[in-house]
Amino acid sequence: MTQKLTPAIDTSLYPNRWIAVVKDHVIGVGLTPEQAFRAAKRTRSKDKPALLFVDSEGQVRLPQASAADWLNHHPLLRETIALLQNQQTEAYLVGGAVRDLLLGRNEVVDFDFVVPDNGLTVARRVANGLQAAFYPLDTERGTGRVVCDTPDGKIYLDFASFRGPDLESDLADRDFTINAMAMSLTGSPQLIDPLQGQQDLRQQHIRAVSPEAFRHDPVRVLRAVRQAAEFNFTVTPDTETYLRQAVTQLDTVSPERQRDELVKLLNTPAPGHTVRMLHNYGVLAPLLPEVETTVGVTQSAPHYQTVFEHTLIALEVWPVDVEELGIPDLLAGHVRRYLNIEMAGHLSIAALMPLALLLHDTGKPLTRTEEIAAAETKIRFLGHARESAHLARQVMNRFRFSSQATDFVTSVVLHHMRPLMLAAGDKLSRRAIYRFFRDSSSPTCPAGVAIALHALIDHQATYPPGQGQTEGEQLRHVVVQLLTAYFEAQDQVVDPPPLLNGRDLIDIFGLKQGRLIGLLLSHLKEAQAAGEVTDRAAAIDFIKADPNFAHQQTKDL
Repeated sequence: MTQKLTPAIDTSLYPNRWIAVVKDHVIGVGLTPEQAFRAAKRTRSKDKPALLFVDSEGQVRLPQASAADWLNHHPLLRETIALLQNQQTEAYLVGGAVRDLLLGRNEVVDFDFVVPDNGLTVARRVANGLQAAFYPLDTERGTGRVVCDTPDGKIYLDFASFRGPDLESDLADRDFTINAMAMSLTGSPQLIDPLQGQQDLRQQHIRAVSPEAFRHDPVRVLRAVRQAAEFNFTVTPDTETYLRQAVTQLDTVSPERQRDELVKLLNTPAPGHTVRMLHNYGVLAPLLPEVETTVGVTQSAPHYQTVFEHTLIALEVWPVDVEELGIPDLLAGHVRRYLNIEMAGHLSIAALMPLALLLHDTGKPLTRTEEIAAAETKIRFLGHARESAHLARQVMNRFRFSSQATDFVTSVVLHHMRPLMLAAGDKLSRRAIYRFFRDSSSPTCPAGVAIALHALIDHQATYPPGQGQTEGEQLRHVVVQLLTAYFEAQDQVVDPPPLLNGRDLIDIFGLKQGRLIGLLLSHLKEAQAAGEVTDRAAAIDFIKADPNFAHQQTKDL
C-alpha cells in the first residue's frame, strides 16, 4: 500500500530506509522504525511523526505490522492482555488503537477496550493488577478508565460495555470504517473487520460506517475532517454528502464536545490545511463564522494574500520547532518548557497557540477602510487587534474554554501587533520591555512570550517568499531581547521585587489608603525595571519627587 506524500519530499534519497515525516519534512531516518522515531525526537521533540518505509525503488509504503510485532512495542499493553487472559475475561481492543496498529504508528497512549460485561468492573480489576489509578467515566454505560504512569508519560486504558448486544453491533455504531475494527485478545490476537476498514486504510479513505453515522453524532463532522487531514486521507463522496447534510446539526452538539474536537483539529501536523478543509466542506461558517468572514478580504502590501489565506499560512508556519523561528539555542529550552505549561482545562500553551493564530485577524473585515492617495489605494485596518480580541473572547466563551485559557488567547490576539511596533521604533529600552510584559501578562495569564512568538509567525506569513528579510531580522532582534528579559532577567526588568509597599507609604509619608498609593507604587516599579531606582533610599526619594505625590501634599496643606 503506497502512501501519498507531498512532492516536496524526494523519497528516492531514502531507499530501504524508514523515514519519520511531519508535514512536508523528513525529520528522522533509520534502518528500523525505532531508529527513525528516535532520530526525529532528537530534532523535533514536540512533533508526532508518521513512520513510513521507502522501498528500493523509492516508493513509500504504509508498514504492514503484525499484531504480535505491534504488541512487542507496547509492554504495558502486553501486560494488560495477559491480565485479561488470566482472568478469563472476553475483551477486544477497538477503535483508533487498532487503526494505528495497522498504520505502524508507535506513539499510542489511548487504548479502548470493549467487553460483554460491565466495563467498570473489568477496568477496576485491571487497575488493581497494574497497580494503576482507576476512574469511573460513565456508570450508566459501564465505562471505566485506567491511568498508568510510565517513564514516557501517562497511558490511558478505557474499558466499556458493548454498544448493543454483541461486538458486531458495537462496531456498526462507530463513526468511520477505519475506526470500526477490533482485535480479539483471547489467544493469539486476531483482527475483526466486518466493515472493511482495513481496505479503506489501504485506499486511504475516510468512509462513514453508515448514512446515519453523522446524524447519530454530528460532532463526527469535525472528526471526519480532522482524521482526513491527520492521515492525509480522502473523504469518500458518499461520506462527504452525509457530512454536508449533517453540518446544520452541529449546533445540537454541546459546546464542550465541539471545543475538544476544535482543539484537536488545530493541533494536527498541518492546521492550516485542516482549516481549509473545514471551509471547503462548508463546516467553517457554522462553526466559526468569525473566521469565515475573512475569506476574500484583500489587504495592502506587504501582505500578498487575503486575510483568510494569510491566517492559513500562519497556521502552517506554527507547528515548527523553536529554532526554525530563529530562537537562539540558549533560549530555545526555556521556550519549549514555556509552551508545555498547562493552563486550566488541561490545555498547554502550545495547544492554545493555533487558536490565537486562527483568531488574530478576525477583526479586519469589520475595520477595513480604503484610502486613495496619488492614484493608489491603501487598505487600512485601524483598531483591528482590539476588534479581533473582542471576537476571540466571544469564541472562547462560546466553546466554554476556561477563563484562564480565554484570557490567554484574548491577550495574544489583543497585543499581537506590539512586537512589530517595538521593532519599528528606536533601540528597545528596559522600560519598553517592562511595559510590554506588564500590559500583556499576569501571573495567571503568561501571554507575553506567546505574543513574541506569534509575531515571528505572523511576519513569516505576511511577506511573499524571499521578501521581508530586513524587517524580519529587526523583529527577531526585538523578540530575542523580550525573551532574554523574561527568562534571564525576570527580577531585574520584567517583575522586580518591590522596594516599598503600601504600608511603607502610609508609615513614611502619612498617606491614606486609596488610589494614590497604587499609582505611586506602579510608577516606582517601572522606575526599578528601567534601572533608575536600585535601593530603598532611592525609592523613597523617587516617591517624594513624583508629581502625583507633590500634588497630594499641596492639597493637604
